[in-house]
Amino acid sequence: MLRKHLLSSAMLFGLLAFSAMPAMANYVTGATVVPSCTSTSGSYTISFTTADLVVNDEYTIEWSISGLASTTINNSVTFTATSSTEPIGPYTYTFPTPPSGTFTPTGSATLIGVTQGTTWNTITTTSSPYTFTFSPSSITCPGPPPPPACQQTATNSSNFNGTSVAAGNYLWFNANLDKVSSVPSGGVTIYFTNGNISFTAGGTPYSIPVPNAQITFSTTATCSSTTFDSATNTWITTVPLSGDDEIFLTGVAYQLPGTLAAGANPVNFTGTYSTSPSAPGLSVQMEWSVAAYSSFTTNYNQLGVKAGHQTACGQNNGDHAGTPEGVNSSDIPWKDFLINGPRGGGGSNFTGSWSGQLNVQICAP
Repeated sequence: MLRKHLLSSAMLFGLLAFSAMPAMANYVTGATVVPSCTSTSGSYTISFTTADLVVNDEYTIEWSISGLASTTINNSVTFTATSSTEPIGPYTYTFPTPPSGTFTPTGSATLIGVTQGTTWNTITTTSSPYTFTFSPSSITCPGPPPPPACQQTATNSSNFNGTSVAAGNYLWFNANLDKVSSVPSGGVTIYFTNGNISFTAGGTPYSIPVPNAQITFSTTATCSSTTFDSATNTWITTVPLSGDDEIFLTGVAYQLPGTLAAGANPVNFTGTYSTSPSAPGLSVQMEWSVAAYSSFTTNYNQLGVKAGHQTACGQNNGDHAGTPEGVNSSDIPWKDFLINGPRGGGGSNFTGSWSGQLNVQICAP
């Protein structure tokens, strides 16, 4: 009788232990990731399969992907189950372009029952039978494209003089090409983009965007001219094929919000120079300056900017390229408003004194 009693007790304990175990339910059964990348962007699309969900309960799927971008990707989605085997996704996400090469990513996903307050299961790229998979399993990314054959970004650094300029006055930054070599006999157009002037004066940092520019060496032009296209924020200059010793490149007027302290150094004039690949060996020398004016305008077509030192159309004087030869609405020349600083001393120095020359090899020989 004792042996029978012990056997019954063991059976009862086993039944109780079995009934105390929770029923297996609530699964994320699979995750499929489709990665893609180009030279300019990358993305992945992810889909999940589930099983044994409790209808009307809320769940969160959290996932992590490594080896697909420069950093680990972590993301999640929360949903309310409308069926016991509900498909989740697909969702598409973008990520920074990975470097060029072939990548074999790995990942994992975890199902969390928000309503139940329970973490139900986790799947990984190595788990079985519930698996986190990538299709394809590896991906080759081209990386960013090489820069155009005839494009160079360069900075010409100089300084301001010892003259401060009071708030409310204008700075007229202007740049020119004083030498252009290897111009094709059929002409060529040089483009200037991404221009910026940056410096710190008296502890205040400045960053001034500079308009784009295009200079066309024309086989038919007999003099140099420039206009400003406000729609494209571009100075458009045309010069004779023989060029000039100073060809206006670009200019920007900047009204000072506060007093400009004297002596800023360095002052960096940065931009990108480009042209068509049909101009082997094309190179330029660039220089820039800045003058101060008590009255000025940002309506650049009213400035009458001199396009060339010696070849400017209808402007037969000794002024430098970049000089504002126009008049204001009261017929007063802009040159009458010239004041001292920050690279000029007033008088007739309407552009300011030139920086050193920057040599830019736009096209390889």
